[in-house]
Amino acid sequence: MTSSPSRPLVLTHLTVIDVTRGRAKSDMTVMIEGEHIVALGKDGKIKAPQGAQVIDATEKYLIPGLWDMHVHEWNKEVFFPLFIANGITGVRDMFSPLAPIKQWRPEIAAGTTIGPHIFAAGIFVDGPYPFCKPCTIAVSNADEGRKAVLSVKEMGADFVKVYSMVPRDAYFAI
Repeated sequence: MTSSPSRPLVLTHLTVIDVTRGRAKSDMTVMIEGEHIVALGKDGKIKAPQGAQVIDATEKYLIPGLWDMHVHEWNKEVFFPLFIANGITGVRDMFSPLAPIKQWRPEIAAGTTIGPHIFAAGIFVDGPYPFCKPCTIAVSNADEGRKAVLSVKEMGADFVKVYSMVPRDAYFAI
């Protein structure tokens, strides 16, 4: 059984924030099909297809999705709604367990959980005397640095967070 696609959504009389040019564009129409903006133009230039849901968005604004570039161990029930309500559609998690994040990603992709895109480090790499032993992979030299990168990748991290006390040769190897 396949689900039928949702009908297009057309927002009229909207103010679009153009971050490239640094200005607000008033009296705009935006057409959305599924998860994608398929048309954007001045009111009257974009025709709503038959059956589309049309919403008068006078005095409303549309901005690009924002990213919070430094989050830690968060509770999806508390923080996901706050991120989305504040326009944050993506986060970079600098240190949290990867197991729940790996569970949340497909839920978000499927639409069963409303939340941001998650880009995550998981565990981080620190020098030979880490301040948080269970939270890190400690490295003392270049060879250990390269092995730490492979370990972080095998864990499923999207990037490597390097902490403050990594020796110079290990840092450049990482």
